[in-house]
Amino acid sequence: MSEITINGRNYTVPELDFNAVCDLEEKGVNILNMGNDMKIASMVRGLTAWIMNVDLATASREIQAHIQNGGNVMDILNSFTAAVDNSGFFGQTRENRKAIPMDHQKKQNHRKNQRNTTPSQRS
Repeated sequence: MSEITINGRNYTVPELDFNAVCDLEEKGVNILNMGNDMKIASMVRGLTAWIMNVDLATASREIQAHIQNGGNVMDILNSFTAAVDNSGFFGQTRENRKAIPMDHQKKQNHRKNQRNTTPSQRS
């Protein structure tokens, strides 16, 4: 598990599993769709609330104090990225995503080959 310091206090970034994904969504963080129309400030606030196990308003105050005391938002994002990279749940999700395009590509190639052969060549 990853560790992070937010506003002078150390926190352990919780294990990312399906339940954590749901909890993060309730805090406004959609990590399954992070690249699309991402609202960085809202995402950092939601991540901080989840890591600290506090409400969004408390997380906002802690982020504000963290920045005022010399910290930066990238610390929080980097810690979360490390947690995703070390997560068994997301590791398996990545493997499943890799398998789908390969299977799909094989099917496409098979269909293409079938179209380019005569019926007598197929048997």
